[in-house]
Amino acid sequence: MDSIRFSIEKPVTIIVGIIFVVLFGVISLLTMTYQLSPTITEPEITVTTTWVGATPYNIEREIIEEQEKVLKGIPGLVEMESESFDGMGSITLKFTIETRIDDALLRVSNKLNEVPEYPENVDKPIINPTGSAASPVIWIILHATEDNPRSIYSYRTYFEDEVRQYLDRVKGFADLAIHGGTDKEMHIIINPQKMAAYGVTITELVSLLKAENVNISSGIMGIERRDYRIRTIGEFNSAKEIENIIIKSDGQQRIVLSDLAKVSFGYEKLSNVMLHNGEEAIAIGVKPGIGRKRT
Repeated sequence: MDSIRFSIEKPVTIIVGIIFVVLFGVISLLTMTYQLSPTITEPEITVTTTWVGATPYNIEREIIEEQEKVLKGIPGLVEMESESFDGMGSITLKFTIETRIDDALLRVSNKLNEVPEYPENVDKPIINPTGSAASPVIWIILHATEDNPRSIYSYRTYFEDEVRQYLDRVKGFADLAIHGGTDKEMHIIINPQKMAAYGVTITELVSLLKAENVNISSGIMGIERRDYRIRTIGEFNSAKEIENIIIKSDGQQRIVLSDLAKVSFGYEKLSNVMLHNGEEAIAIGVKPGIGRKRT
């Protein structure tokens, strides 16, 4: 009854209130974003291939063109774009809306197996179902603690080897966009004077290291009712193993790598800097999808 009496006794106040409600309602309606049709994302798959040290021209000629030849006949493919950079090339495949992404992944993987051969030292192609233009939905920033003297950049390899595997198991995870940090690697610092004194060239040294750092399958040996697979283990596991590689041996003198160079673990050259709130950091972007596949 009080609200009715108030409305009768103060009609001007009620009319002004109604006008404000209608006015703000109209303004909200005009400024409200609306969509008449749902957002439709075309299925995209990106094939990324890494070839360390190669130029964009070599990537295009030796890898991208060969992959495009086998991928162009995939059912449902409507567009194919490729990019070549220093040491890496990628192909983005766009399919029709009704294409099932898991079926397309299987077809792409099978087609990539039809590539006759890749140049030496080319990594296996990685198939990413999110597309190269997909944006991360979650960002993770890594910082080193205040009492840690090491730079956070040196923890990128640790993250890749020890942490990433747990993210790969999360449902809906597709890929990571990692910015900052340097990968751990083996450094062999040669002494030019000693190499000249022993008559060893850089080409000979590189060829020898490549030949020694491999695991070779020697076939199967049958003994009675059992078959044994024979394999020669040759990949390096420590700096000491590399130092003991025999470079030359003529019966009178034996030259090992430690006579010509110093071997130790280090980190690749820093090519970019990642800062968060003015401090060194590693930024990790999580991209959504149904997963990724390595051929």
